[in-house]
Amino acid sequence: MKLGKQIRKIVMLCMIAVIVGCLGGCGTELSEKFDEDKVKEAAKAIVEKVNAGNLKEVYEDSFTPVMQNGVAFDEFQEFSKVEVKGTKDKDTGTEYAAAMVLAKYEDGQIMFTISFDTNMKCAGFYYK
Repeated sequence: MKLGKQIRKIVMLCMIAVIVGCLGGCGTELSEKFDEDKVKEAAKAIVEKVNAGNLKEVYEDSFTPVMQNGVAFDEFQEFSKVEVKGTKDKDTGTEYAAAMVLAKYEDGQIMFTISFDTNMKCAGFYYK
């Protein structure tokens, strides 16, 4: 299965409503409830586990209860860029950290957006 098909499948399986509201506020400063370096490392670790085909491990160890299972990806090559922003759910006031990870693959680049709650559990997982 090609990388694009695999990514579309995982996104369909992992998409949740919470992150849609959270990303609307993306671009604010990171809340002091988060450590930027920890968010970056947690985001990279999730992408690496997904790329290694260990989504079940990501699901069990990192995802919030509302996240879903996914599929394995093609072999990952490197991280080009990682940025972290703070965001807040407008309805609940819950704060999140959103990490944007640009990953290089043999077939091109993919931007992953991974959101974390204050327990460093993955609350959203998207790609472009």
